[in-house]
Amino acid sequence: MDLEELEKRVTLLEDIQEIENLQRIYAYYFDLQRWQDIVDLFSDDAESVEIVDHGLFKGKEGVRKMYWEWIGRGGKAVREPWVQFIIMQIGAVIDVSPDGQTARGRWQTWLCEAKTFGAFPRQEWLHGYYENEYVKENGKWLFSRLHWNNTFCSPFENGWLKTPLMGLMNYHPTIKPDAPPTAFHPYPSGYHLPYHYEHPITGK
Repeated sequence: MDLEELEKRVTLLEDIQEIENLQRIYAYYFDLQRWQDIVDLFSDDAESVEIVDHGLFKGKEGVRKMYWEWIGRGGKAVREPWVQFIIMQIGAVIDVSPDGQTARGRWQTWLCEAKTFGAFPRQEWLHGYYENEYVKENGKWLFSRLHWNNTFCSPFENGWLKTPLMGLMNYHPTIKPDAPPTAFHPYPSGYHLPYHYEHPITGK
């Protein structure tokens, strides 16, 4: 292996590590409801953010609309001590493009949440997958497309076998998504969010 090839391999490993860190940082900001900080993790040329029980929001303005205006209520959301988001992201598969400027990543995700559902506080389990795209700009990795597909959203007391879906969060009195979700078939439909990668042995 010559020096040039070695440098390429080191750069690839560094890129994968930085993308993994970006995704983890996103989750920690979500835990603490730091919505503007999340918006700043996206490229100004971001394609979209899709949260399946909210919808598809296009461009950086859509990202801001989703996190800052809808979830964060334009900075007016008050963090109650009992409200909690715990996002556990595991099983990452990261693929960086040959030119090292874009990448795709898949994550399996568990969440424990305590938040208001309708007029009542609820504790719930969530499971789903991220299939995201990233772009490298000025030496920094950013989100270019975030896609979250929810497998189930279940009350802690019942679990997903009895109550796989508590309800949808796709209504806002003034904010509307740019498009409906591309696919949403929660448990027990058997639907699996398509992989961005091919089989490493068969290539299928």
